[in-house]
Amino acid sequence: MKSTRNKNKMLGKSLPVWLLGAGMIMATAGAATGVILAGNVTGVITATVSQALVLRDNFGTSISNADRSLVTVSDDGTRFTASAEINTGDEFLVNLSLANLSNAELTGDLTLLAPEGITLSVDSAGDMTQDAVRTGPFEWKFRMPVSDNATTDLVIHVALADDMPPGFYAIDGSLKQVAQ
Repeated sequence: MKSTRNKNKMLGKSLPVWLLGAGMIMATAGAATGVILAGNVTGVITATVSQALVLRDNFGTSISNADRSLVTVSDDGTRFTASAEINTGDEFLVNLSLANLSNAELTGDLTLLAPEGITLSVDSAGDMTQDAVRTGPFEWKFRMPVSDNATTDLVIHVALADDMPPGFYAIDGSLKQVAQ
């Protein structure tokens, strides 16, 4: 007599248990493939986003009219920190050297963050298409022509209020392209 210990009956047939297990694995593998083919992705996907409007830190981004100063620019050229030591009632200038790396005119958005008591204003310089326009308490929009790697400047005026103590003050800024 044959042993039925490792066999299971299915549809009136006696099948080995390992064959049933293999069938279950194949059925679940097919279900997972169906989910992936349906467009669902699980896990981490690394994406890099770049923009054509960038700061050129080695080509003129600097601070003037300050006793001591420091400007740092992010690796991707979209953010900066400008720090300067100034006296009560004084003003320093942050000269941003910008580049339009695209082959079309673009609209840029400059956002600045500063401590309370600091007054900010932005002027266009160089070959900007139009003057920078203030669109919010800490935001300016501007148009940049195609520049063939030539630089275009924005000048940020940073003024310390008369009731602020002299010291070292920093502003943070970010650039981004916006839809025209």
